[in-house]
Amino acid sequence: MKNLKINIVKNNYAGYIPSDYKITKWAKMSFFKTKKSFVTIKLAKKSEVVNLNRVYFNKEIACNVLSFPIKSEVLKGEYFLGDIVICPPIVNKESRIFNIKRDIRWAHLVVHSMLHLQGYTHESKKNREIMEKKEIELMDNLGYTNPYDAN
Repeated sequence: MKNLKINIVKNNYAGYIPSDYKITKWAKMSFFKTKKSFVTIKLAKKSEVVNLNRVYFNKEIACNVLSFPIKSEVLKGEYFLGDIVICPPIVNKESRIFNIKRDIRWAHLVVHSMLHLQGYTHESKKNREIMEKKEIELMDNLGYTNPYDAN
């Protein structure tokens, strides 16, 4: 866990946002690589998420989280895994809709996104099953329930 540095970028947001400590803990628990790596986690407004989703994924909708894997060496032996963009209003609304604690929803999305940055996908049934199994395991390691039981 020592090999991951996380930069958290926040907008002014009046709703619930977990502490930097929690976000960092969730991300580091989801990091399997041994290379010194960097990740940026940005908390963004709905309008920004819609714009990024349109530009990079050709989708005209707001979503809870976007992952941008880069996996690029920035300095000898140090890697930039990529960016994670989280939309707090959507994440908090989902926690109410799914009737789960906010930290469980936030942790799941950080874990999910960190797996994407490390090459996990859910494009096929097989890959989705592998990724979901890893998410369930990581959430359990964090002391949280299976995130798919709530959905």
